[in-house]
Amino acid sequence: MLLGALIDAGADLNKIQQALNLIPSHFTRCRSIQLAAVEVKRHGFRACRAELTIDEDAEETKAEELIRVTGAIITSTNLSGKAKSFANNTVRLLTEVESRLHGVEVSTAHLHEAGSADTIADIIGTAAGCDSLKLFEGDIYSYPLAVGGGTVSFSHGTLSVPAPAVLEIARRHRIPILGGPVNLELATPTGVSMLASLVDKFVEAPPPLVPDMVGLGAGNRELANAPNVLRLIVGESAGQPFERDSVQVVETNIDDVSGEVVGTSMQRILDAGAKDVWVTPAQFKKSRPGYVLHAICGRDDLEKIAGVMMRETGTLGVRYRQWDRFILQRETVVIKLEVRNAIFDVRIKVARDRFGKVARIKPEFEDVDSISRATSLPVNEISALALEQARRELGKRTGA
Repeated sequence: MLLGALIDAGADLNKIQQALNLIPSHFTRCRSIQLAAVEVKRHGFRACRAELTIDEDAEETKAEELIRVTGAIITSTNLSGKAKSFANNTVRLLTEVESRLHGVEVSTAHLHEAGSADTIADIIGTAAGCDSLKLFEGDIYSYPLAVGGGTVSFSHGTLSVPAPAVLEIARRHRIPILGGPVNLELATPTGVSMLASLVDKFVEAPPPLVPDMVGLGAGNRELANAPNVLRLIVGESAGQPFERDSVQVVETNIDDVSGEVVGTSMQRILDAGAKDVWVTPAQFKKSRPGYVLHAICGRDDLEKIAGVMMRETGTLGVRYRQWDRFILQRETVVIKLEVRNAIFDVRIKVARDRFGKVARIKPEFEDVDSISRATSLPVNEISALALEQARRELGKRTGA
């Protein structure tokens, strides 16, 4: 589906075919491979299905052979370095996961469904298609992965969806998965391996952009309740200087604990990985004064933070919701600051917009306070010296 979406968005079919033509030269069981872009309809929407016609012998392939063959093909192509890395990473991830699931070393693992020429073709073709559209030169985002539902039958029997390899890849790379919208397998190990190697960030909503190209790649099946298509949007940043992300906000009402417990709970929540925590005074039923305890955390930490909040406060439940945010990119750099003939390290918090422009510089207060105590100079004076030095240092590093 991804290959079809790339072609539909404008990827050069001839360049993709040129890369695929190298497969028979290195994968001896494959005699020929031909790619065709076929226009189909899915629930009334036109889309492109990438059809591969492959002449090959039906044999099992060892994982190490798939790695070797793919590496040789990549070396023979004129793809960009990032495209080659993508293909190599995808094959290595796929073979490592399959080997781990069967409890064997990669050198002895035999592949079944993943060991045919169409697996290599999907990976090489996608690398060439992304290169053609220059996707590796920008940021790549994806919605959470729809895996389907029900059961799937393959060489190892019938198992529930998602297949074990799909689930293991999602676990390793923290890919958010969603069940449905149908009781069929919608995500394959090869497809998820490519997604893990390709995507920079998984998001709930697209970043601000001006769409330039849209591609619809069709799957083989016609689903009952939804169009079986993968949509690819290629565009330019809309000029928004901020990054965008989503966080979870966890809250609970408490009216039967002391201020000491509230303070301790806040620290425990921070220690558990919350991004921030705060308290709002409130008045509840029966005119009882109390607090609303709030915490911000990432999706992966939601249950942990909720558990700490309930354990520390004794509350019987918490509520949560998602907040979308605009944020600046943040980093911490260390500078050397000379004060009264002594050299001190000072951590500087630097915030930049998505174009790299410095929006804010702030010395770490703990370092400033430590230097103030050591030199008997006021905190404000140390902070000003550190800020001046940081601006000079950052100017040197950025060429400003």
